[in-house]
Amino acid sequence: MSNLKVIAKSSLSDKVYAGLRTALMDGQFEAGERLKIGDLAKELDVSITPVREAIFRLVSEKSLVMKASTAVHVPELTVSDLRQIKLIRLALEGATAAAVAENCTPRLLQKMRTVQDNFLEAAGVDAKRASQLNRKFHFLLAEASGMDIIVHSIANMWAMIGPTLGEFHDTVPRQELVGEHRHEAILDALEARDPAAARAAIQHDIEWGDILIQWVAERTAAES
Repeated sequence: MSNLKVIAKSSLSDKVYAGLRTALMDGQFEAGERLKIGDLAKELDVSITPVREAIFRLVSEKSLVMKASTAVHVPELTVSDLRQIKLIRLALEGATAAAVAENCTPRLLQKMRTVQDNFLEAAGVDAKRASQLNRKFHFLLAEASGMDIIVHSIANMWAMIGPTLGEFHDTVPRQELVGEHRHEAILDALEARDPAAARAAIQHDIEWGDILIQWVAERTAAES
């Protein structure tokens, strides 16, 4: 019986962790925001223990930072942080894209095209929804690789960057976010089952994210 209790507790902690990580990815928390374990437990309708366990796990992955024994904050990323995240994403998402391209199924391609169509519809009118659909596109591709360890690492990067991205999308005029649609090159490479082209296409998409790095650099300079 005690073993079953441990399993149940672990499962709840995992669910809280997954929920908080998704919220970070989606920019539901602001960079620099302080998170209170008790408030999160009430909002999630769970006890403090699984929330604390999830928080410590996210802190260990650098998706959250602990400034004191009870002060947990959403990180405020520097230009250096963003550049490091970009390097990791280039390597890991490039690897998953290449792996998927080798055996891309029509069903996966159709799912990704549907997400892309929805993304294009949202891009000019709802920047936050467009951001979430962009993430969905990337994760459909990464998860299809079956490389669970790599996918977990990719998710960590998105959890770290999510709050800054959310602020970026709330601040930058929507029309500036609509431009060339680099996802089309990814879809074309998948359809052609061309691993090298798929890797290059998703890396080109990630490189476009330098606009975020530039935005943070300009804001930092203005504040100093």
